[in-house]
Order: sequence, then C-alpha cells, then structure tokens
Amino acid sequence: MNALEILEQAVILLRSAPAPAWLAYLTGAVPFLLALLFFLNDMNRSPFAFEHLAAGSAAVAALYIWKNVWQAVFARKLYLTLSPDQPRLPLARTIFVQAALQPAGLAIALPFPWLVAFFRNAALLAALGWPHPIRAARRQAVLWTPQNWGILALMSVAGLVLFGNILLVIVILPQLARSFLGIEGEFVRLGMRILNLTTIAVAAALAWLFIDPVLDAVYALRCYYGQSMVTGEDLRSALRRALAAFAVLIALMLASPRPAAAQVDPARLDQSIDQVIHSREFTWRSPRPAGAEPRGRWAGWVRSAGDLLRRGWEAVGRILRSLLDRKPEQEKRGNDSPVTRRELEGMIAIAVALAAGAAFAFFSRRQSTAVPAVAVTPAAPAVDLSDESVTADQLPESSWLKLADAWLAKGDPRMALRALYLAGLNYLSGRNLLSLRRSKSGLDYRREIARKTHQKPQISSLFSQNADVFERGWYGRRAVDRETVEQFAARLNELRQFVEQA
Repeated sequence: MNALEILEQAVILLRSAPAPAWLAYLTGAVPFLLALLFFLNDMNRSPFAFEHLAAGSAAVAALYIWKNVWQAVFARKLYLTLSPDQPRLPLARTIFVQAALQPAGLAIALPFPWLVAFFRNAALLAALGWPHPIRAARRQAVLWTPQNWGILALMSVAGLVLFGNILLVIVILPQLARSFLGIEGEFVRLGMRILNLTTIAVAAALAWLFIDPVLDAVYALRCYYGQSMVTGEDLRSALRRALAAFAVLIALMLASPRPAAAQVDPARLDQSIDQVIHSREFTWRSPRPAGAEPRGRWAGWVRSAGDLLRRGWEAVGRILRSLLDRKPEQEKRGNDSPVTRRELEGMIAIAVALAAGAAFAFFSRRQSTAVPAVAVTPAAPAVDLSDESVTADQLPESSWLKLADAWLAKGDPRMALRALYLAGLNYLSGRNLLSLRRSKSGLDYRREIARKTHQKPQISSLFSQNADVFERGWYGRRAVDRETVEQFAARLNELRQFVEQA
C-alpha cells in the first residue's frame, strides 16, 4: 500500500469516527493551543514577561501532557473502530508513558520518519493496553519505511499549503469585510502590520489542528495492519462485519411479511391511463383529432385572420429567398457585367444612411459644450473633542495642532491640551512607536513606548510626563492654563527631536 492509499483510508476512518473520539481530541488539543498562543503572545509583548515565565512554562508543560493523554485516547478510539476486541484503557499507565516519553520527542530532533512513527505508536499502544508498548512501537515503526517517508512528505506539503491559505484569509478577510460590508475595525487599520508573530502563530496552530488528526489515523492504520501480519486481525474483523451484515439481512427477511397478490381494477386502470394521457405534459405533441371544424361568425373571423397571417408570412419568405438566392444567369456574370438596378438602389441606400449618420454625429457633438472640471477640496471633518470616543487617527497631526491653536485662541486651554495629546499620539503612531486602540489607556501607551524605546529612555520619560499632565487636567481636577499647554507643547517638540535622532 502506497502513501496515497493509506492517507485515503485515514480520511475514511476519520469520517467514520464516533463523536466521543472527536470530543476527546478537542478536549486535549484546544486548551493546549490556547494556552500556548497566550504564552507566546505574553512572552513577546509583555514588559513583565520574565516575572511569570516559570509559572507560564509549567502550565504549558502540564497542558502538553494533558493534550498527549487525550490524543492517545483519540487514537485508541480510532483503532477500536477497526478492531473492537481490545482490553480496557489503562489510564494510569497511559499518563505515565505520555509524561515520560512525549517530552523527549520535543527535545530530540525528528528528521527520520521512524522516530515520528515510534512516538505516535507508543502513545497508541500504551492506550490500547498492550503488554510491552515501547517494544511493540519500535517494531511497528520500522515497517514500510518508504510508505512512511511518503506520508510525512505529503502531509508536510499539505500543512505548508494550509498554513499559507489560513494566513492569507487572516490578511484578506478584514479588507473584504470593509469593501463589501462597510465594517472598519482594528484589523483593517493595521494593514500589512497584521502579519506579526501572533497571527503567524494562530495560522500555524490552526493548520496543525487539521493535520494532526490525519496523522493519528494514519499511524493507527499502520499499527492495525502491522499487527494483522501476525494475528490476522484484519481478516477476523472483515469476517465479523460480514457475519453481522448477513445476520441483519436474515432477520429482515424473516421479519418482513410476504406481500399479498395485488388485485388490479380494470376500470380504475383505464381511468388512470386516460388522466395521464390528457395531462399537459403529453397533450402538446398529440395531433388534433379528425372531425368537423367549429362553425360560426367568430370562428370564421379567427380562421380568416389565421389564413391571412400565414399567407403574409409565406410572401415575406418568398421575397427574402428571391433576394438571397442568386439565379444561374447572375452567377455566370463576371466582373465586367453591368450593375443591375437592384444593386444600384442598395448602394444608394447605404450611402444615404452613412451620410445621415455622419451629419447626426457632427451636429450632436457641436451642441454639447464642455464643462470645466472644478477641483473639490475635501473639508476636514468636524471633531468634538469633548467626546470620549474620539481617537487620534481621525485627523492628521497637523490638523490636531491647528485645532489646539484654535482652542487656545478661544480661551479654552483644556480643549487645546487634549488636541495636543492626540497630536502626540498620532505622531508616535506614524513612527510605529505605538498602535492606536480605542480600548487602550494611558498606562497601556506608556508600557508600549517603554518597551519599544528602551534604548532611548528620554522618549518614554517625556511621553509619561505629558500623559500625566493630560490625565490630571482632563480626567482630574487640576486646573489647565495657558502655561500648562505651552509646557506640554515644549515637551512634545523635545520628544520629536529625540524620535528623529533615534
């Protein structure tokens, strides 16, 4: 059996797997994947990651053992679909083997197919309760090595293609939602920045979630066929299925009563045939029965109108055929033959039609006057600074600065302070030093800037001072005057200088 054949059988086995088998697999895989993604994102983005590195690593390791135990239960249920006569699940032994053996599979590089087969076989055979699962897994792993190579090669290519497709969907789906549904959220504003470590990890996790059950089914089939070489288990399973089907067939034959001889009523049969013959789907092809036609004034008028239309249609057909069909004497004429009257009339009609069309196009073009295009300058949208839902990306930085000057001229330094704060956020977002989110607080922005500008602590210090002044003046009870706004603007200009130097 080649790799494609056993992969096809694995897909069929997965489709016939019972619901408890899939529930067991998801019970182990989903918590582990969620914890792993959260751990990677936390270690990558949190400035306090090292404080809870040990606890997070221990939790991920425990969930990894949890995942492997339930994965062994899933593979056992697949094997029981092929061979039901197996001992009960030794839970304690399965947990011990998974905890002792599977972490070594992560520590050891797996460039060889028999190592992959060994670790998966050991998990399955321990869950099946075989006497010596490690020894049996080693024997099963070395069977049909070319087939094993082909399986891993095909599944690697399928996994890469699936990973690329999922990543493409993650990138394109927000843009499609904005184009067709008008939904513009945080993912749309990211643009190509959506391709980060988090989205790549999510795409890889989803691809693994689809590929891993197929590999479990493949190695369950390999163990089943390998064991059948010694015990003939495949023949016994086929015989049991055939006997069960034969028993069901015999039971159905004995249980079903013999049908009585049906009595057909000739009158009802003739009535049914006549009803079918006169139905619409059969009468449109039936010829009209011979007999005397209806007479009367209205019938004569209808008949005369039909005859008139038929004769007119025949006359039109004769004229068209006479125009299109050339006579034998006309076919014998050469290039020097004189032009007939009919041909001359046709050429004159064509020339008149062309002249009329040219005149119509000329006069219609002269009547249409060109309208000069007027450039329209888009007006800046009005922004209510007192609205808490206003975000820094609604206006460019220059517009925020002009708005701050306008509020300061009106004598409202508190509004000018908020406009300057939003201008600073817009400037830092344009330099990729922070990502704007409506749900983020000033503390979130401080942590993000401190993480991204750890080599330039002056930037983080200036931003923290401005954020503290803004929060006290906007949310607190501290009075905001013109001097406070000017000091805020001076620190903002100093922050720009440090950013440009970096």
